[in-house]
Amino acid sequence: MSRGSSKSLVQGPSMSREMIQAAIAQNNGVLFAEPAMVGRPSYSGRNILAPNSDFDDPKCTDSRGYVPVEWWIMSTTQCLNDIEWEGEGITSLVLPTATGADTQAVRLTEAIQMAGDLLMGDFIDKWPLTKILDIGGKAVKPSFAPSDADESQWEEPPIPCHVHAGEIVCGKCSNKGKLEAYFFPPVDVPPYNLHLGSAEKPIKTRLGIKPGTTKGQVLTCLSCGFAVDDSMYDLLNVFHIKPRTNWTIATHVVHAPGPWPTFEIQLPQDDFNMLAWKLGQPVKDDEERAQIVATQNLRGFDSPEELLKQAIKWERNVDPAFEKHWFRDCTESPLDQGQWGRRIRLFHHNFYGEGFEIECGEQYTRPASPEPFAGIVWSGSGTLNGHVVDVGSMQHREFLVTPKVEVTMTNTGSTPLLVYTTFPIVTTDHMGPE
Repeated sequence: MSRGSSKSLVQGPSMSREMIQAAIAQNNGVLFAEPAMVGRPSYSGRNILAPNSDFDDPKCTDSRGYVPVEWWIMSTTQCLNDIEWEGEGITSLVLPTATGADTQAVRLTEAIQMAGDLLMGDFIDKWPLTKILDIGGKAVKPSFAPSDADESQWEEPPIPCHVHAGEIVCGKCSNKGKLEAYFFPPVDVPPYNLHLGSAEKPIKTRLGIKPGTTKGQVLTCLSCGFAVDDSMYDLLNVFHIKPRTNWTIATHVVHAPGPWPTFEIQLPQDDFNMLAWKLGQPVKDDEERAQIVATQNLRGFDSPEELLKQAIKWERNVDPAFEKHWFRDCTESPLDQGQWGRRIRLFHHNFYGEGFEIECGEQYTRPASPEPFAGIVWSGSGTLNGHVVDVGSMQHREFLVTPKVEVTMTNTGSTPLLVYTTFPIVTTDHMGPE
């Protein structure tokens, strides 16, 4: 994913506010970035972002044994893996030089320190963490599947069941949990050309706890089932993933995001407590399981009882109207549409994003607004304020539109141009019944 030998890396005092201002002007208000790839030890993918489908394949893993399953978009957030790499998850802007013949890179966090008003306007404190999640891997047999289940009844594993309750300090939740939302982009478009899900075998995502479940059942799963079986998964609501739909996940809601490439927006933090281990992959060794419980499950809580009490907002999880409250079909009320294509809203509730789906040979101009926004090219190719954008080039895929900039997108390719964007957080208020 290198940009090539012509790029010179400029950081710290070598970069200046004047250089950033000149780059914004030279690029018509649009800046591009290097991809910030993040490895994880807890789930595998479909080889969409990088080779990542098999923890046993050395071509997929890094030196930590992690696989690269997340691409953090215009991120100012440090990833907090158990084995941390300094700077992992933080985006680097790639700026043109004064002559335009070369490029220079600077971390977004450093650029904001020097020129935050130019890059973010009044929205620095409302900037979200946005990710592309590549979720999948080899199909597994869950422990709750019938004993005679054949491979057609196995499941590609989700992200392990977890909850975001904030950082745990001295056995207590010390801050807000991580609020987040998902948009499921289409995958039957190039370069993916995948046909996921069918009436016979839909792609499942598990969100919230089934109404009628008791706290005692959940506690048993936490106390006796973690990394032993998949009993926790069996207590969750099962929904079928459909492209161009959106879910909002309130804080303290249990969830196991399903194996579909996912565009995620969230508060800019990296807290979690796992409530179940990898689907269909029990840990046989007692010592290894004890370590996983301490580092992935309890993570600062004194006991499963405290985890249940503090991390899971019960009524919010067992709400019989869970789907009505948190699910949206993004195609039902387009923001704009015409012969050129359509513009849809990707996220709801506390978050906002827009999707632009532009037909071949067509063009669309989004009026300027006070907010900056980040985006990626999901499929196709074209131009963005005169700059080439192409799903096949990581150098021309991820971008930041600075405040008060009108954006013109033109599809110059042979397939629809799909561009998905995220905007500053609308509000960070908690949602749902306590």
